[in-house]
Amino acid sequence: FESYITHKRIRTVVKTLQHIKMVMAEKNNRELLWTEKRIAYNNTWPEAGKWYSDVQQMLDEWLKEQGITQIFEPVKLSEGAKDILFPNAKLNKVFSGIVDIYDELPYRPDEGFDIAWRSLEIFMNHHRSIAWPKDNDRATHIMLRTVKELIMPLINKDLRVKEMWERFLSEIPISVLRFAIMRCFIHHDLAITDKAEKVSERAKDILTKELYADIKAKYELEETVKPSADVLRRSSLLLQKILRGEKVTVNNNEYTIDIEKRLLFMLSCVLYTYRCERFHGDYFSPFKSDMATLNTYAFSYYLLTFSYVYLWMLIYQFCEWQNLGEICSLANILAAAGTMQERMRPMIEKK
Repeated sequence: FESYITHKRIRTVVKTLQHIKMVMAEKNNRELLWTEKRIAYNNTWPEAGKWYSDVQQMLDEWLKEQGITQIFEPVKLSEGAKDILFPNAKLNKVFSGIVDIYDELPYRPDEGFDIAWRSLEIFMNHHRSIAWPKDNDRATHIMLRTVKELIMPLINKDLRVKEMWERFLSEIPISVLRFAIMRCFIHHDLAITDKAEKVSERAKDILTKELYADIKAKYELEETVKPSADVLRRSSLLLQKILRGEKVTVNNNEYTIDIEKRLLFMLSCVLYTYRCERFHGDYFSPFKSDMATLNTYAFSYYLLTFSYVYLWMLIYQFCEWQNLGEICSLANILAAAGTMQERMRPMIEKK
């Protein structure tokens, strides 16, 4: 009987190893095929035209099923926008960058995010030079001040604004949540310059050291050890609840994070981290890869739309503060945000 059990276990192990070998072989074959695609595109450009593969076709088919041609929706400007932009060189520069975003869509929302974030950084620094000229120019500090002094007053004043940001925080793709866990708790810290502190330190400051420590202990997260798929899924779902503003119990301690901290977490620990990683870290084109899925699009579109709406909220507040007139109505910002959220909703993974 013991011999039978031993042989059964051996057969199980052999089958498992065979399955792993088969999966690895399939993965290698897919990557070889995509390597060949990239070489062929390189060697036939520009005659080959723009890159178009089954990844872009997948998006086209999804868009057709939804009855739309784009996920993105621009904020419509007011009639007097030219009278504000033309005499204000810095604002006009930021707006020229915003218009560049549209050329990257629908297929490269990641490139659109790069442009949106670059425009956001230019504008935040411009605002700092006027409103807080003697203050710290570190990007993470400026983000903190813009949330506290420009976004929160709007949230506290207008329920529509609060509801719009709560939707952003409640409908985060699972891929974004996984990215946040990996970068905040695992050894993917980006200490690139003296202005970019470690992601984990920023997460501790925003979530509180106590909540950070409890999450790390609950899931036994270690900086140098990649978590299992199950641990990553469960920790991501906990982070989802936290960012939705729900009360959570972690290691017998209760926590609720307010909207100001949740917005700052997304800006500082997710969007800014992704920006730094794309500019300075290891980079593999997400849409010229056999790993691309609709979730890959959901990831980049979420970060793009979040940063784009945040930028327009800051511009709106700046024009109000400087008595420049109405470059765009708050209603138009909310309408564009609502349209993009509605279009993205079917794409976001519901897990």
